[in-house]
Amino acid sequence: MATIKSSGDLLASIAADLSDNNAGLISAEDVRHNMADTVSSINHIVASGNTDTKWPFFQNVRVKHDLVSGEGGIVYAESGIIFPNSTVDQTGRQQEPFLGIGNLNHNALANLTSADPHTQYVSISGFEAGRVMTGNLGMGTSWVGASGDATGLKFAKNAAGTDDISVSGEFVFKEDNSTMSSAHGVAKAWMNWSAVGGNITVNSYHNINAIAAVDSGVFQVTFTSGTFLNNNYTAVGVSNGISSTGTYDAMQPNSVGLTLRNGDDSASLRSMHFKVEQDDGDAVFAGHNDLVVYGYNLGSTSGVGPTVTNYSP
Repeated sequence: MATIKSSGDLLASIAADLSDNNAGLISAEDVRHNMADTVSSINHIVASGNTDTKWPFFQNVRVKHDLVSGEGGIVYAESGIIFPNSTVDQTGRQQEPFLGIGNLNHNALANLTSADPHTQYVSISGFEAGRVMTGNLGMGTSWVGASGDATGLKFAKNAAGTDDISVSGEFVFKEDNSTMSSAHGVAKAWMNWSAVGGNITVNSYHNINAIAAVDSGVFQVTFTSGTFLNNNYTAVGVSNGISSTGTYDAMQPNSVGLTLRNGDDSASLRSMHFKVEQDDGDAVFAGHNDLVVYGYNLGSTSGVGPTVTNYSP
C-alpha cells in the first residue's frame, strides 16, 4: 500500500532503494512502491507549502472547465489567498471573492467614515430625496454650497420659500472681461407702450403690474409687489410727444413728468404718474412712450453714500 511522504522522505527512499549498482539488486517492488508513494504524495507535497521555498511553480497553471461534462475547472481556496508582491499588503489574507466592479456594494466599503470620509456620492441623475449634500463643495479656495461660506457661490431658500443665489465676489463675463459686482445697475422695472387716441397698447415690460390712463396724457404706472424697497427710486421717461406712432423720427418737443409716487406694497402697490406735455403746454396721448426705473429692492443698500457739498453763497 502506498505511503504519503514528504518530498524529503521520498528522495531519501529513492536514494536508498534505487542506488547506483550493476548487480541487479533493484527489484520491481523497489521501483513500484517508490512510484506509488510519489503519486500518492503529490497532493500532500503541493499543499504542504514546500512550493513556496523549495519547489515553487515556474510555469503558468491553468484550471479548465470541461464544456462537455460541465464539471471541473474550480479552484477551492478555503483558507484564503495571499498576494506576497502586493504594494498594499504582502501578508494579508483575502478570504472574500472579488465579483467585478459591476458588483461592488458602495455601502459595504471600508473606511467610509474615517480618514477621508465619503459616505455618499453624487448621483448622476441629479437630485434625489434624502441624498442632498449637507456641506459645501470645494472648488480650489472657493466653495459651492448652502452654508453661507464667505467665499463662494451659495444656493439657499429665502424667507418667501424661493431660491436665492449669492456670490461673494463679482460676475466676470468672459466675452469682454466686463464685471458686475452689484445688481443695482440693472433696471428693476421698465415698459414701452403706445397710447394713440387714449388706447393703451403695452409692447414690452418688466415688473409692471398695471398701467391706466387717469387724465389726458397722464398714466398711472403700478409696479409688481416687492419690486422696490421704498418710493425713492430713480425713474427715466421719454416720449415722442405726438399722438401717432408714425415714423420713428417723427416727434414733437415735449417734457415727461414722473410724479405722484404712492403706495407701500401693503395697503396698495407702489405706483407713479407718467405725464407727457408738449412745449405749448398741451397734454398728449403719445404714440411712443418709454419708462425705465432703478432702485433698491427689499433688503438691499448701496453701502457708503456719496459725499454731499451744499452751496454756500
